[in-house]
Amino acid sequence: MQINTRIINVERKPRKCPVCGQSVWDIIYGTGDMTSSEFLLEYRRNGIMGGDTIPRRPPIWACSCGCKRFRKVNPDGTDAPVKVKMLKDIKRKPLTLINFTSRLASQALEGERYEIINHYLVDITTDLGEKETLSITAVNGSDAEEEARNLVANYNLGLKGIQCVEVEVFDRE
Repeated sequence: MQINTRIINVERKPRKCPVCGQSVWDIIYGTGDMTSSEFLLEYRRNGIMGGDTIPRRPPIWACSCGCKRFRKVNPDGTDAPVKVKMLKDIKRKPLTLINFTSRLASQALEGERYEIINHYLVDITTDLGEKETLSITAVNGSDAEEEARNLVANYNLGLKGIQCVEVEVFDRE
């Protein structure tokens, strides 16, 4: 494996970058001028933005810090057939994978008042008809509801709607 060039030929996806030790992420093509932060917010997954132009011999993975890119090759060093990841084929991960914590629950954690902390699933519907389920740690149901409304209003979920028109709070098992 050569390390002095920007693109490294590999037979399989490395777990960590051999240069800096950071995670290796998929390169997503067809992203235009979308930033990695915008992609993370909207699709809830990590990725390196590859832009709209797909090179003739495309790298398909990149170090999360951007220092190296990785191209898949066969054991004999010839280019392996690959299918590049396109933005149009990426599905959003569910918001329940992220656990949000309310301000009151954070204060209770700092004060070691664990007995008042609860976990909730909150179903929301935005003013544009978007439906999502959030996982929220809060001190009570109304605190969880308030946190959900604030997350939507402050654009912290990657949704287009700016207010909740319906909110249902459920105890999390």
